[in-house]
Amino acid sequence: MPSKQIPESIENRWDILYRDYAEIYDRFGRVPKTPTVVEALHQHFPLSGKTVADVGAGSGLSTFDLARFAAQVIGIEPEAAMRELALQAAREQNLPNVTFLEGSAEAMPLSDDSVDVVVGVTLASLYNEDNILAFDREAVRVVRPGGQILLVDIASGWYGGELAPVIRDKPDEDPYEILHDQTLRACGFEYLDFFTDQDYGTLDNIIQTFGFIFGRKAIQYLREHNQTTIRWKFRIHYKTVK
Repeated sequence: MPSKQIPESIENRWDILYRDYAEIYDRFGRVPKTPTVVEALHQHFPLSGKTVADVGAGSGLSTFDLARFAAQVIGIEPEAAMRELALQAAREQNLPNVTFLEGSAEAMPLSDDSVDVVVGVTLASLYNEDNILAFDREAVRVVRPGGQILLVDIASGWYGGELAPVIRDKPDEDPYEILHDQTLRACGFEYLDFFTDQDYGTLDNIIQTFGFIFGRKAIQYLREHNQTTIRWKFRIHYKTVK
């Protein structure tokens, strides 16, 4: 069987990444961050002893990291290719406090008031106001009173980390990011920011993962500067369910 032809870059087409290149998404997600997103999340919003729904779990990387702190984690993911990677990894790691279900941010396969926390890490499905509002309604439904909804996204103006000005001509004026933040504020979310550093180790690795996702401009910059690390600014949107 011929091997899959992989282009130099998918030029920010995350839908194609999730559908056709789950293994590259998984490799990108496994590049070490200091601190990890979940470590920063746990520092501000302790997860010990809690049941957590990890929405948009992808290949399970955030789910497994959450399982280091939470009592039980339910990974929810719509893409079959991603779920298969997650299930395989869960079997290999033999984690008793992790399960995976088919579902989405807007339609969680959970009962009312069934979890303490809903977590979403860089949820690509929340790309318009309707989707954000649907997610908010669904998360409020499944979280017990007094529980929390925690969304972790790249901070506005930081798409592609410190290379945002290279990838986008006007990184501070992205209408999606402005709409996203404004809609979440209207839903009652507050936010806090934190930084994390990602070390790819080698130039080849950063080009084949980060460059593959974020485009040829990024690849050219990385080669010219022989750069193997990326600094990110993340934003935690948080809300307590009444």
